[in-house]
Amino acid sequence: MLDPSEKYVFDEMVTHMRTADPKFVRRISRIGHPRRRLRLILAFLLWTMAPFAIFTGGWTGFFMALVGCGYAIHLVRSRRGFTGDADGFSWWSSSRSSSGG
Repeated sequence: MLDPSEKYVFDEMVTHMRTADPKFVRRISRIGHPRRRLRLILAFLLWTMAPFAIFTGGWTGFFMALVGCGYAIHLVRSRRGFTGDADGFSWWSSSRSSSGG
């Protein structure tokens, strides 16, 4: 836990870095946000593999298809990364996450 003066200095450093190097900031913000296109492709592959798993695997294939389809639905429905913050950097400073963005 930072005391208020250290938190202020840290927030100032983050703000300065955002203005000084926006390209770096974009690259760092992508770390916590998986690519949507990749998730959609993986979900499509899971959905297309489900019938093959059912026909070739019997009951085990059926249960594996259910798990695969469930995970594919999870991939499609989850649009944001780990933080849930559209701006990113909520993990850098407690002031952004506590104020709601």
